[in-house]
Amino acid sequence: MTYQDLTVEIDGAIATICVNRPEKLNALRDQTADELIDALHSLEQSAGVKVVILTGNGRAFGTGYDLSTVDLDAGCDLYTVLEDHFNPLILALRRSRLLIISRVNGPCAGVSVGIALACDIVIASQDAYFLEPFSQIALVPDGGNTFFFPAAAGRTRAMAAMLMGEKISAQDALTWGLVWQVHHADMLDAKVQEAATRIARLAPNAIKRTKQLVNTACETGLAAQLDLERDYQGELGGSPEMVAAISRFVKGGKSQ
Repeated sequence: MTYQDLTVEIDGAIATICVNRPEKLNALRDQTADELIDALHSLEQSAGVKVVILTGNGRAFGTGYDLSTVDLDAGCDLYTVLEDHFNPLILALRRSRLLIISRVNGPCAGVSVGIALACDIVIASQDAYFLEPFSQIALVPDGGNTFFFPAAAGRTRAMAAMLMGEKISAQDALTWGLVWQVHHADMLDAKVQEAATRIARLAPNAIKRTKQLVNTACETGLAAQLDLERDYQGELGGSPEMVAAISRFVKGGKSQ
């Protein structure tokens, strides 16, 4: 499997998908989402693969959608961005037979938070943080953020995080229930591999059915919530406030 925005490696029953845009702090464009979906589907066809580690190259897990790809003069069709690219990715992560571990090695912001939380197990570096910047650019959270975040952390924490736009440390994310474990950066790879190896020893149908049972119990309404995020983001996309805010972010060299 060869991709422009990803690298994919297979080692026995464990595959690693790495978003490979370090110069952009692994900010995601539409193509990145499409490649992630394709990589997942390809790995699902490999009978020997049971576990996928999803991470980012360099010092960031992902800083959200790459705002430099938005053509503000031509209008911003965020409805289509979500409908055609990112909502299918979230559903692909949840519906995959593979057990997916998100290795959050650094900053995780915007839609990248939704992607991390859509995975089955979240393991973070103590240097990582989570950020919901949407309101700061006149948008609403998407990528399943409004579904996964309140379910894990509770309504009041989710509301404050999404409207205040403050960084959530890895340790706070652990306390809030957003992640399973937090480790020193030097130990992150070893601990992620340890978890992946333990799971990879299990019977494949035990992994598949456990994932299906837990997700069935927890995610009733996910598809409808993704549709609602899409609708509201499409409504807000292209507003004067959003155009001005994104222009400031792009000029400042930031992606969220």
